Amino acid sequence: MTASHRFQRFLIIKLADLGDAVLALPALQALRRTYPQAAIHVLTTPVGGQVFRLSPAVDRVIVLEKSRYDRLAQAIDPRGWLPLLRLAVGLRRRRFDAVILLHHLTLPFGRLKYRALLFATGAPVRAGLDNGTATFLTHTAPDLGFGAKPEWQYALDVMKTVGVVADGGPPRLSLTDEARREAISLLEPGGGESPLVVLHPGVGPYGPGRAWPPERFAALARGLLAAGCRVAVTGAERERPLAQPALALDGVLDLVGRTGIATLAAVLEQAHLVIGADNGVLHLASAVGTPVLALFGPSNIDAWAPYGAVPHVIHDAPPRAVSSIALHAGLPCSPCFYVGYRLGRPAGCSRRTCLDAITPEAVLEIARAMLVARTGPRERVRERPPQ
Repeated sequence: MTASHRFQRFLIIKLADLGDAVLALPALQALRRTYPQAAIHVLTTPVGGQVFRLSPAVDRVIVLEKSRYDRLAQAIDPRGWLPLLRLAVGLRRRRFDAVILLHHLTLPFGRLKYRALLFATGAPVRAGLDNGTATFLTHTAPDLGFGAKPEWQYALDVMKTVGVVADGGPPRLSLTDEARREAISLLEPGGGESPLVVLHPGVGPYGPGRAWPPERFAALARGLLAAGCRVAVTGAERERPLAQPALALDGVLDLVGRTGIATLAAVLEQAHLVIGADNGVLHLASAVGTPVLALFGPSNIDAWAPYGAVPHVIHDAPPRAVSSIALHAGLPCSPCFYVGYRLGRPAGCSRRTCLDAITPEAVLEIARAMLVARTGPRERVRERPPQ
């Protein structure tokens, strides 16, 4: 039996936030290239579903409210289990040949949850990462700990256990004309040749220690405006307090709370550069081919740098001919969030030295160099903002 006929129905389990969903795309793309005729279903969160629906590699998205599952399981509330039982019955009826789990088995509750999901499918092949606790899997790739490999590479390693031989390439999304029209409308055409820089101050509810101070985003926005750039700020409505200092500046375009994920991806596609702390929007930008400047503090740059972003220590000379950069302070205490086989400190430490070392002036200098490399050294990007 050839590789392309060995499996006909796959279920991928990735209960992901925005960035993790994007980082799973290279593996899904590789799976599609190896098994072009197979049906590929993805079980994911509502946010993850919005990403996977934009991927040509995915045939069907099945949504599971992960947070509700976690609450119900921990409370052991029988009344709330009915939707999960319906999901289990539906998964088994689809008769998947293989189920592929794209998660680390870090916590005991997580291992129990994933064991139950995989058992519910009834699939004869169950693939995933093994840190020594994956006794319920039939096909495993070694888990060497967070940051030993990028997350997208770990996902690809798991795919190889079921015969995937293709290279998935960088993450790619397929955007609709409607999303692109809405993005252009939101961006208020008329900026001429001025490069568009998108700032995203939010980092999501988990791992608040990743956030760069809001006043620093304001200082960065001020410098970008002075350099002749158009500046837009994105985020969910709940993140408005983080965005407000930058939004208070004249000339900054407020897109906070105004986009779904598809439209946001189309906005990012129009940008020349996207800047933010470690967050999912930077990964979304990389999936539409836009350069990113990612600011890393306590989180693991080796695990979650955007695809193709080159790690760079802030005081070193900026790398040349690089499309995207993952910027960090190079401190020996970083990372402290997702290290080895442990979660570590989602809130970082009280001193936040690793993010404090990343100054707006240094970020602005690197951003200007990246913009000149992409747009050319004409007046579109002033070499030195007026004092």
